[in-house]
Amino acid sequence: MSTLERVQRAVAAVLGVPRESVTPSALLRELASLDSMTLAEIAAALDDEFKTRLPSDELTAVQSVEDLVRLVERTPSR
Repeated sequence: MSTLERVQRAVAAVLGVPRESVTPSALLRELASLDSMTLAEIAAALDDEFKTRLPSDELTAVQSVEDLVRLVERTPSR
């Protein structure tokens, strides 16, 4: 399973939306109402999935699913 597919699965689960709607170009704020708590839930799900700790300062700048994928790919595993 690719990084994109794993991110899509995690984001869909946290937001409670169909995985098909979590496309690379999808803006997170358009998928669901996005607040700091929801963003923290997405980060926790991705931290668990990829055994990493996403930097919170970079996470707050994320706009799209593709941005999340890039952040995960450049963050070292624990």
